[in-house]
Amino acid sequence: MTLVRWDPLRDLLNLQERVSRFGGLRPEDLPSKRKTCWFPAVDILETSDAFIVRAELPGVGKENINIELAGRRLVISGSRVEHTETNSAAYRTVERVEGYFERCLNMPGSIDVENAKARYVDGLLDLYLPKAADDPEHCVRIECAG
Repeated sequence: MTLVRWDPLRDLLNLQERVSRFGGLRPEDLPSKRKTCWFPAVDILETSDAFIVRAELPGVGKENINIELAGRRLVISGSRVEHTETNSAAYRTVERVEGYFERCLNMPGSIDVENAKARYVDGLLDLYLPKAADDPEHCVRIECAG
């Protein structure tokens, strides 16, 4: 009996290709493994007067981060810039994902959107979201300070 090593990533990519064929997409229309949508790790802390959101966004740059707050829904999105490869090198392992990312979070309480602050330093995004008595009616975009 021959043992075959199981590669879950290969199986997942094969499944993605089969589903795409079913939907009428060609394999060349699919994003490559390095250009798929990715989801940054996020922590939410709660103090007596605010929510603090911390997201890991290494290599993104604050100019590539969009932060929107509508009521209790927080959306952090953007992209990590693709780097061009030289023709003289071939990848042996690819683990860092580039391209578009998005995290949608439902906050556990109302946010004072007018006093919300964002700071991006060394690949970490910190959002300070003060609590409010009621939910705001409008959507606001929060700018990142460096």
